[in-house]
Amino acid sequence: MTYRLFEGKEHASSYWKYRISPSDQLIQLVLDFLEKQKGRPFELAVDVGCGSGQGTVLLAKHFTSVVGTDVSPAQVEVALQNAKEQNITYRQCVAEELPFSDSSVDLMTAMSAFHWFDRPRFLQEAHRVLKPSGCLALLNYTIDMELSYPDCCSHSLNEICKEFYVALQPYRSPHLGRSSIELYREAYESISYPDKEW
Repeated sequence: MTYRLFEGKEHASSYWKYRISPSDQLIQLVLDFLEKQKGRPFELAVDVGCGSGQGTVLLAKHFTSVVGTDVSPAQVEVALQNAKEQNITYRQCVAEELPFSDSSVDLMTAMSAFHWFDRPRFLQEAHRVLKPSGCLALLNYTIDMELSYPDCCSHSLNEICKEFYVALQPYRSPHLGRSSIELYREAYESISYPDKEW
């Protein structure tokens, strides 16, 4: 089942303002993996469940064309308002029915979105549209992590964060369970591609 959240205009604007973006280092790891698999040039990247486009814009300087897709018209509207790069377009569609030809996509990403999709159907759709040497990157972050900061007591910092996570737990979607990392591990194990990295 697909979960439809984050669709209102106010939420989409807040998403643009506050949503965590992947780091440049993480994007570079994905690009290095893609280059190892298929080489350059990088033609088409598709960012599925793009929300308001934070991750989509990170791909623009590396690809001839980048398309962000999202189920929410409000998210796509905010993404369009913030897209400055000429090679980015946005499409409203569900993740499980993408408007791309078979074997046409070099890189498909889902940045903090895969856990909301009908995962088996999305993985089939990704397989359909990816080029034989294309790459699927499922990116996410977790709140159950150890934090550190220079000149700060790590123990105190992590104790405060644990209290914060406990306070957030009642508001967490039951669909995600206690941690979305298990959903990603399950997907990773189910993907039968010969070359994959965690």
